[in-house]
Amino acid sequence: MEIIAFDKPVSSEQALAWGLATKVVEDGRALEEAWKMARELAKTSLHSFGWCKQLLTDSFHTAFEASNERERLGLSSCAGHRDGQEG
Repeated sequence: MEIIAFDKPVSSEQALAWGLATKVVEDGRALEEAWKMARELAKTSLHSFGWCKQLLTDSFHTAFEASNERERLGLSSCAGHRDGQEG
């Protein structure tokens, strides 16, 4: 709300402190770091990652009980997936 109300620039350090960013890198290294993160992510189960993203997104507008049921379905789906079997 403070960002919207006062319309002031937010430094990278402040964004990190406020939880708006997860990492700060040196100037000119953002794209390199983004590719590094993408390569790491590509080594993981995209099926599980997709479920995690969907569950997180849904959690903002879904009742607690319904979220728990969706999480149960996601865990079951991930455990039954070939990536889950390998893991």
